[in-house]
This record gives sequence, C-alpha cells and structure tokens, in this order.
Amino acid sequence: MVLISKREAINRRVLKTKSILGPLMTGVAFLLAGISIVFIDPVQIIVNYKLRLTKGSTFFELLQHEIVGARISLYLFNITNAERFLAGDDEKIKLEEVGPFVFQEYRWYEDLEISEDGKQMSMTPRTRNEFIPERSIAHPKDVNLTLLNLPMLGATNLLSEYPSFLQYTFNVMAEQLGSKPIFNIDVHTYLWGYDNPLITLVHSLTPGLVYFKKIGILDRLYDAESEYRIVAGATDKDRFRIKSVKKIRRLEIGTTEDVDESVLTFETDTYEGIGYPKRLSPDTPINLYRIGICKTFKLEYLGRKPMEYGGEGLRYTLSNDTFKSDANSSKKYPDGLMDISSCFYGVPFMVSKGHFLDADPKILERIEGLKPDRNVNVNEVLVDRMVSVPFQTNFSIQLNIALGDVSYNRHTKRLANTVLPITHIKVDQPKMPQAIMNKFYLAFQLGPKLELAIFIVLTLTSIVLIGHAMRLIWYKLKTDAKGMDFEMNIDKKLLQTEIIERS
Repeated sequence: MVLISKREAINRRVLKTKSILGPLMTGVAFLLAGISIVFIDPVQIIVNYKLRLTKGSTFFELLQHEIVGARISLYLFNITNAERFLAGDDEKIKLEEVGPFVFQEYRWYEDLEISEDGKQMSMTPRTRNEFIPERSIAHPKDVNLTLLNLPMLGATNLLSEYPSFLQYTFNVMAEQLGSKPIFNIDVHTYLWGYDNPLITLVHSLTPGLVYFKKIGILDRLYDAESEYRIVAGATDKDRFRIKSVKKIRRLEIGTTEDVDESVLTFETDTYEGIGYPKRLSPDTPINLYRIGICKTFKLEYLGRKPMEYGGEGLRYTLSNDTFKSDANSSKKYPDGLMDISSCFYGVPFMVSKGHFLDADPKILERIEGLKPDRNVNVNEVLVDRMVSVPFQTNFSIQLNIALGDVSYNRHTKRLANTVLPITHIKVDQPKMPQAIMNKFYLAFQLGPKLELAIFIVLTLTSIVLIGHAMRLIWYKLKTDAKGMDFEMNIDKKLLQTEIIERS
C-alpha cells in the first residue's frame, strides 16, 4: 500500500477538476458558437459590410468607376406612304419598324460625397455610350429612312397656342426653308440631332421658350447641355433612394454663365435602378427615375423567383398607372401615354409601352403596322432580395409625339390631333461579369453550406467534449466514493487498535 499526504491528495483532486472543467467549458463554447452561426448568419454580415455605403467602402469606390449599364436597342418607324397620307389619299399612316440600332451605356459618378452623419450622399452622374455593330442591323450612318421631322413638328406644335400673327410668320419662314413634316434622313443624324434653322426661328420668335439648338432622340435623352446633382439616402433603410435632383444648365443662350434650371424633389420611393435598400421587401414601393426624363416609372410587384445562384429575386413590371393621364398635365391625353412634354419645354413627347400595349385602342385608329404583343413587349425587373441589386432588366417602351391642333400649317394639317410613334426602345441589362457572379455563388451557395459544415463540426465537437467531461465527472464521483469508504475503514481500524492498547 502506498500512502500519500493530504496535500498531494488535494493536488490530485484539483488536477482532476481542471481535467473536467477544460473540456466542459470548451464544449459549451463550441456549442454556443454553433448556435450563434444559426441566429447571427455571418454570410449576411459579411455581405452587409461589403455593400455598406461609407467613404472608402467597396460600394463607394465602385460607384466612382465606370459601370456597364443598360443596353439600349432602338427601332425606328419608317413611314412607307408619306406622300399619299399627307395628300389625303390614305386614311392611315403606314409604318415599318426598322432596327435594332444597339448602344451600350456606361455610367459612373463624380464628386461623390457622404454627409457627416452618414445619412445622405450626393453625386454627379456621368454617362457615355458605344454603338454595338454586331447586335445592330447596320451602322446608323448607313441607313436612310422616311421619318417624322421632329424639329418641324415640335416647333409647329409649340406655336399652336400662340397668336395667329406668330403662326403666320412661322409658316412663311418654314415655307422659305422648305420644311416638311416627314422627310428622309440618315438614322445617326436622327438619333443625335443636327442644327435646325426652325429651332433658331423659334428662338427668335419666342425667346427663352427652348434652350437647345437641335432635336435628336438620344441627344435629348442624354441632355448634354445640362448637368445633374443627385442627393440620395445612404443608410440601410433608404440606400439609393433619391431625395432630390438638381438640374443645372451648362450654357444659357447669350451668356457664358451656368444657370440653375430646376430642382426635383421626390416624396415617394424613387431610385435610379443601380441599387435599393438592403433586404428589399415586396411592400416597398419602387419608382424608377431616368436622367433626361423628369417623370418616374412606377413598378408593380409580381412575385418571387428563385435565382440560379441560389438567391431569391423579386419580380416587378411597369405599372399601368405610369401611363394614365396626368392630373398636372395641361391637356388630357388618352390612357396609355405618359406626358413628358414638361421635360422638353413643351414639345409634346409621350412615353408608352411598346406598340401602344395596354393603351387606348383609339390611338391605333389612324396607324397601320403596329402589333401590341405582351410576349414581345416585355417589361420586367428582377431584383435580388438580400443584396438588393438588379439582376435582370427588360423594358419595352416607345417614344411618341402627340400633336395638337397644328392645322394652321398646311403641311401638318393631316397630322393634327394625332399621336404618332417615333421610336421603339428596348432596354435590357447585360449579364453581370463572372467575377461578380462568383461572389454571389460564394455568398448564396457555398456560404450556407460552409455555415452548415462549421455548425455540424462545432456541434459534434461540443457533444464529444461535453460527453468526455460528463464521463470524467462520473468517474470522479465514483472514485471519491471509494476513497471515502477506504478512509472510514482505516479510521475504524486505528480506533480499534487504540482501544485495545489502552485496555
């Protein structure tokens, strides 16, 4: 028998206690760590950190670099019976859709600033575009079509409500210039505009009515003469929500000074479309704003859609409310048209869905060649719910001109009180770069699997450690019980020996 001292016995008990507490505490820590992964969702935390809008963040730097934007496909309406229609021989104007002429848009922001409290950001949007020949039927410079003379029609309509002596002066000058409401022109010039003597004439007759010298579809859409300053939200709840847009005219006629043109404020949830608040909800209303158009496009929520990379998308389409007659318009137009004349100084431009889809059928009564088709004229936006960035965009919209009573001019008399299509515009979003898609696969597919694997490893390890600690506790309790019996037996024998010796 080996006898140990009392101190040594205590030390052994302490060591046994440490050997129990070590795995027990480690097991509990691992268990809590595994549970925390389930409730905290570290993947979401990492995504939120990467997409935060603060100075120096990834998103902040990304906005200042060139971003691949929308791809714009334009289809022009070639007029095949111009002379017969204007002469009154044909009741309907016959149109032939020609295109596409495709342009890739690139966007970035300059002078990007975050407010001191981090709640707002202000920025100056910049855009450029490139013609994509491989997606187009031909180069715009190589295609000549018979199209509406927008400067002529715009000027004629602008003067339709002015005194008759101004109308007479305009008619005389237009005759001398040989201006006709329908003419033959190459597509490039039609898209980007050209110096037109009629616009100069309007300047001289009604100073300040318009500030631009030319009218072209893309020229007016990008509005190169103006500069914009956007103020938007920067918090998680209102990220990218536009609060105001300040339009600054770069050059006023007759002066070299910049002049403040207007400030648009938005009370509703309005966005440019590059991003939305985090964890977007179907209950969040969305309106899209486009630089160059002073009106917004209301989106209607359709439902959810699983994404190929593992996320969940929210589907939207253009709401028909966008194309209802505006109560603030000076005139009442048929349903299906959005009046944007206030954006273009009275030139009666209207936006509709492609081929007047969902518009008042009366609009098509004097037009032949348009075929509204919901399967062709697709309008859908798909936004990732967690990251809140658009992954798919398809719009089919149409630019039109709604002429009033222009019968005072003998050349435009047949076009009076008619809505005429100018161009069919299809907007789609190119697929995101593979490098970005890989990050989404990591976040939505590999990330959750990695979380599950770590949770399983931590949970199993904690079970093993806690089980080991329980075994040690049981063994210690059993050993301690035997030790107590042994000590009691020794004490009894010593007591008996002491009694015998005294006897």
